[in-house]
Amino acid sequence: MSQQPSGWYDDPSNADMLRYWDGVTWTNHTAPKKSPTASQSTIGLPQQSQQGQYGQVPPDRTGVPTPTTPMPQGSGWQSQSQAPQQQAQGHYPQAPANAQWMHNIRTTADGVQLASWGKRFGAWILDGIILGIASYLLLRAFVPDYFASIQRVVDAAAAQDQAAMSSLINDVAAQAVKAGLVSWVFSAIYCIAFWTTTGQTPGKMALGISVRRTDASGPLDLVTAIRRRLLSALQLVPFVSGIYFLVFLLDGLWPLWDDKRQALHDKVASTQVVEGKQPRKQA
Repeated sequence: MSQQPSGWYDDPSNADMLRYWDGVTWTNHTAPKKSPTASQSTIGLPQQSQQGQYGQVPPDRTGVPTPTTPMPQGSGWQSQSQAPQQQAQGHYPQAPANAQWMHNIRTTADGVQLASWGKRFGAWILDGIILGIASYLLLRAFVPDYFASIQRVVDAAAAQDQAAMSSLINDVAAQAVKAGLVSWVFSAIYCIAFWTTTGQTPGKMALGISVRRTDASGPLDLVTAIRRRLLSALQLVPFVSGIYFLVFLLDGLWPLWDDKRQALHDKVASTQVVEGKQPRKQA
C-alpha cells in the first residue's frame, strides 16, 4: 500500500478536531474545526502569485509570506503551512478513500500513539518470567507445605494408593489457596508499585511502552492502579477460579479488536497502554 502524503486530516480520535499526518504517523499537532471572524477571513484574497505557481498565505509573525504548492480541489490534503488559510476559509479535509488505513494507527485523545498488541504481549511474557521466579521463592519461604503436599500426592499416585490420594485432597486444596493468595498479593504489589511510580513494569520498560489514564498522561494514581488489578482477583473467588482461565484469555486478546486497544482490565480502570515513557510526577 502506497504511503499517504503529509497533511491535515480529520482527527481519528476526535471528530471535532484536525490532526497533522507527517507521512508516517499521526503527530501531536491538532487544530479545532471552527471558522474565524469576518476580520480574519481570507476569502476573496488573491490565491496565486504572478507566476501562477504558488498559493499565497497570510504572512507569519516575521512578516514573510510562506509559499505553498497548490493542490487540486478535493485532493484532501495540504502542507502544514496551509492549515491556517484553509481553516480561515472553513475547509476541513476528509482523509482520502485510499488513506483510511491511517486510522488504524490509533492514538489517545491527546495524540499519543497506542502500543501494539505484540508489544503488550512481549511485556507480559517478560513480567511473567520475573513474577514466576519471585513467586516460587516466596512460596518456598512462606508456604513450604504446598510443595510437600503436591509431592505426597504424586507419590500416592505412583503407588496407585487411592485411599492416600483421597485423604490428601483437602490438604492440597488448602495449601493451594494459600499459595494462590501469596502469589496474587505479590503480583499486585509488583504491578501497582511500578504503575504508580513510572507507569512501566520491567517488561514494559524493555519494550518501550507504558500505561496511563485515558484522560491524562503520567503514572497511575493508586485508586486507578488498584482498579486495574481487580479483574485478576477473580482467580481467588470460589467457583469462579475454575473458569478464570477463560476470563484471562479473553482479557489478553481483547486489544486485538478493540478500537482503543484496551484489554478488559483497561476498561475497568479507564487506562490505555501507549508508546514511550510517562512524564514523572511533579514533586
